[in-house]
Amino acid sequence: MSELSIICKCFRRQLTGALATGLLMVLGGAAHAQSGAAPTTMVVETFGGELGATIKAVYVPFEKKFNVSIRWVPGSSSAENVARIAATKDKPEIDLAFGDSMSFYVGSAQGLWAKIDPSIVTLYKNQAPKALVPTDDVMNIGFWLTGFFYQYKEFAKQGWKPPTSWDDMFRPEFCGRVGLLDPNVSYGLHAVLMLGGGDPANIKDAIAKLAAHKKCITVLEPTTAQLDQKAESGDDLIGATGNIRALPVMKKGAPIRFVIPEPGSLVGTTTVAAVKNGPHPKLAQEFLNWALLPESQVLLMNRAFYGPTNMTVAVPPELAEMGVPDAKALERAKPISDKIVYDNRRAWIREIQRATEH
Repeated sequence: MSELSIICKCFRRQLTGALATGLLMVLGGAAHAQSGAAPTTMVVETFGGELGATIKAVYVPFEKKFNVSIRWVPGSSSAENVARIAATKDKPEIDLAFGDSMSFYVGSAQGLWAKIDPSIVTLYKNQAPKALVPTDDVMNIGFWLTGFFYQYKEFAKQGWKPPTSWDDMFRPEFCGRVGLLDPNVSYGLHAVLMLGGGDPANIKDAIAKLAAHKKCITVLEPTTAQLDQKAESGDDLIGATGNIRALPVMKKGAPIRFVIPEPGSLVGTTTVAAVKNGPHPKLAQEFLNWALLPESQVLLMNRAFYGPTNMTVAVPPELAEMGVPDAKALERAKPISDKIVYDNRRAWIREIQRATEH
């Protein structure tokens, strides 16, 4: 069975129950629409592209249930979303924002986010331990892990073994055709850190490995889109990226597979937070709870390939084999402090870029 067939099969099977539940929620909210009341407009910063489209799909039933019209504002990056909210901190115009944990750590330090209200976000109690943040103001909606994509048909043709360790990107047969992202992109930074075992204390050893093999890394790709293109075209035989980037390329028909190396990877998350003193605080908390509904988590898993952060939602074996993080993969995954990354990232980026200069 092809990877695409597996995806379709899992999607149909899991969403049958989820869509039924969602339909009940929509019907439950029909009274709002019949009353003729004008919908409340909420403003939510989100992502562009397929991920943004998936998140919008998650919230169609929410809009109907709560008689809400969401104005989605796509940002070019998580950092941009946080900066926009910081600029309107004294009089917030935005209700919620999506992004990544490191950028949102900065928002927490600046006091931009409202605390999660467990009396409304009742599903927060089902969050996996690795999804929780100590400030209780940011909610992680999906896990991702950095690993390798590789051109499995070319590997089979050449008789090459699939990659199993982080050092495999330096195998001589791949020299000059290795895809590595700039450390400005989290997947690129995670890959470098894993060359040192995932411990920030070993970052200098990891950078030394890069420097020793820099002739085989022709470029640090500045964007995930450019690395995706090389994975799809076959220009790169192997590359380090996130499962939520590689699996959509696979879904489009590219002859790649995704693997998380045996030593594991660093835990990555996509986050959402309600803006402190935002226009609609109660609805914002309902919005957070909606992201943790099993049907919402299933949709994010099947369409965007996130590992669910709601512990009651299981990853089917077929998707786990493809690279969607399940409980077993997350056991091997290593946490990393957002504060450590925030405090050191600029210096790390400069050192990595210098080490790979030609």
